[in-house]
Amino acid sequence: MNIRLSALIIPAALAAAAAMSLPAAAEPDTPENAQLKSSMRFLEALAKDGDSGAQLTLGQYLAGTAKTDADFEQARKLLESAAAQGKGEAYTELARMYLEGRGVQKDTGKAVSLLESAAAKNDPEALYTIGMMRIEGKVLKKDPESGIRKLERAGKLGSEDAFLALGRIYEEGKVTRKNPEKAFANYLSASYGERRDAPYHLGLLYITGTSTEKDTDTGCGYLEDALEHGNPLALEALRKYC
Repeated sequence: MNIRLSALIIPAALAAAAAMSLPAAAEPDTPENAQLKSSMRFLEALAKDGDSGAQLTLGQYLAGTAKTDADFEQARKLLESAAAQGKGEAYTELARMYLEGRGVQKDTGKAVSLLESAAAKNDPEALYTIGMMRIEGKVLKKDPESGIRKLERAGKLGSEDAFLALGRIYEEGKVTRKNPEKAFANYLSASYGERRDAPYHLGLLYITGTSTEKDTDTGCGYLEDALEHGNPLALEALRKYC
């Protein structure tokens, strides 16, 4: 398939397939489920033909929804094939399986090796995961400076989780010296996505005037956004400050 066309169609098929949560035999016969099954067949055909994007998409879906050993095995094979073709995200998904022992024997060493391969291909989630491992010092040797550098790289590549983690690190000052300005900048970057914690922290920074001009209205607006995203602390903060 034409690469550009494949890049457009595969995400749409994934969006449809991701909604499937029941085994095909148990699904009601509706137009929506018929469309979902069609999307899955489309992805399976592409994956069989060696399309790395389809293999990655289908492998990620199966890894997240597998209920049988056969499903996990199929997910692993698809992800390994996608990884062999250079898909960094496939390494990261495989690493998750080995870290958690999902469908494979738990193997932390192999998981870390896969994450490092993904990080070398600039996969933001792998960089974020390795960064947090370095900061926490549980799976990898503790090295906060290296961890922060990994998080910064992940942030530059679009990881909202990395921005949020950096915001906390610079706000709390437990891992490195406190830096309110960097905390604010990272929370602001994280707030552009769907993370529910970033608007909460930003709201408090605006309300208290930390690293920015005090602005209660703006702060309360961020707290309302955090509440809409399900942050459990936002309601209490709204009652206290707004």
